[in-house]
Amino acid sequence: MTIYCPLPLEEHYNNNGFSYLDTNQIGNFTTFGSSYPGDELPDQENVQWRDVPFHFPLRRQAFNNIELDRQRIPVLLDLYSTLYILGAADNGSYHEFIDFERAGERMGRASLDLTNWTETSPHYNEEIMFQCSGMCTQKGILLTSKQPIIWFQQITLEEPISFDKILLPDNPCMHIFALTLGKEWNI
Repeated sequence: MTIYCPLPLEEHYNNNGFSYLDTNQIGNFTTFGSSYPGDELPDQENVQWRDVPFHFPLRRQAFNNIELDRQRIPVLLDLYSTLYILGAADNGSYHEFIDFERAGERMGRASLDLTNWTETSPHYNEEIMFQCSGMCTQKGILLTSKQPIIWFQQITLEEPISFDKILLPDNPCMHIFALTLGKEWNI
């Protein structure tokens, strides 16, 4: 049986990927100023995919995702077996590594793979969590020729790792909206 530990990531958010065209609030998910239409995404902190709960960013926050820039995310020390991620990449699909530390010592590493937000099918076995009707431009226009996606990605560790910190890679084209850790509970 899996115990889920959704992580609050608000203090690590550093990018605004949502636009609200009705109030002329324009996001900047990509380097070109494109973004998701925020009104099409949930306005609730708790969302769930399959049985996995997530802390999703609330609407109209200044920032709503982590643009990967070597962030160090502290977590409760425990033995974890799985990471569940809501995320996407821009300007391509990318492969990087996440490191895990305990008391400053590296305990392990896992592959983080995210498909481009405008692809129609995943490159790395993700599933579609949210798909929008179009993409917002920096000029405040909704383009319906692309339907951007926030992907659900599951990373199962080769063996459980005891850690108290997650170290994200440096790749500003990769974005995480929500992250939940999974640990096994034996009856």
